[in-house]
Amino acid sequence: MRTNALSTLSFWNTPRIGVARMQSDMAQANQEIVTGRYADVGLALGSRTGLAVGLRQKSAELAALRDSNNAASLRLGTSQAVLKQIQDGADATLTALTGVPEDKRAGVLKDMAANRLGTLTALLNTSAGGQYVFGGTRTAAAPMSTYATSPASPAKTAVDAAFRAAFGLSQDSAGVSAITEGDMAAFLDGPAFQGLFAEASWGTTWSAAGTAPLTNQISLSETVETSASANAPALRKLAMAYVMASELGSANLSAAAQGVLTTRVAGLLGEASKGLITLQADLGRSQAAIAAANTRLESQASLLDAQIMDMEGVDRAEAKTRVDRLSTQVQISYALTAQLRQLSLVNYL
Repeated sequence: MRTNALSTLSFWNTPRIGVARMQSDMAQANQEIVTGRYADVGLALGSRTGLAVGLRQKSAELAALRDSNNAASLRLGTSQAVLKQIQDGADATLTALTGVPEDKRAGVLKDMAANRLGTLTALLNTSAGGQYVFGGTRTAAAPMSTYATSPASPAKTAVDAAFRAAFGLSQDSAGVSAITEGDMAAFLDGPAFQGLFAEASWGTTWSAAGTAPLTNQISLSETVETSASANAPALRKLAMAYVMASELGSANLSAAAQGVLTTRVAGLLGEASKGLITLQADLGRSQAAIAAANTRLESQASLLDAQIMDMEGVDRAEAKTRVDRLSTQVQISYALTAQLRQLSLVNYL
């Protein structure tokens, strides 16, 4: 018969190994109490782990859509507020224009239109969330160039050159009194001046914006336009009206020529105001679509969260019971280890 040796060290190490395992189990149970889900989802679900991962990916996709919709809503809200300010300015200018006698309109409009033009440029350079809201697809750079600068901006240079080419003198020259009603009408309606506010020329002298608006996917199956561009026809018409009133309405013009000018300005202001209303309506439809999409996304996210919790969720009360039981076992193990350390031949000698 053979007897194996058993050392005191073996007695000491046996409880220590058990304590390490129990401490690991306690850490996992505490994690489950905090998170409400299995500490090791793969181990707990086995072959169903792939389904749980798929549900979480879909939930993350819905969360990304909601974040994108929030950014789009901020951009749309800012755009709406700016467009309302621009429209109010256009309507106020038109009211001022029609509220004074025809022979005094040019003088009243000149300074007002110059200020409105500067305000228009500043408003179209509004940014929100680090993006220029009227930049179209080019949101990183300010879309509009300032008209009144020194040296002269490309836009003003082009206007001055067109006027000089048509009449052989500058706008402030005393000789403009010789410009007839027909000459002024031909200039304002002709390609030389109108072309300055056509999209091609506008994009080189006035605006650095992209013409196409931004589009956002707002749900799993829906995409809408979520911005307006500074290149929109209504905004170009408004700028043309302000330039006409501030740059061409010299007091030296004949009354007939001034009458033609103010009539064209009034017409453009009216057209621009209608166009701005249309822009606001388009953005309003996008805002409504985003609000409806967010409601659907919230419902879908809630359903997915419930499915995920059914698969991965743990009973926190049961996990707490496990922690208490393991804590008690660890304390017993510590006490046993202390007692084993007392087992020494020295104590009996």
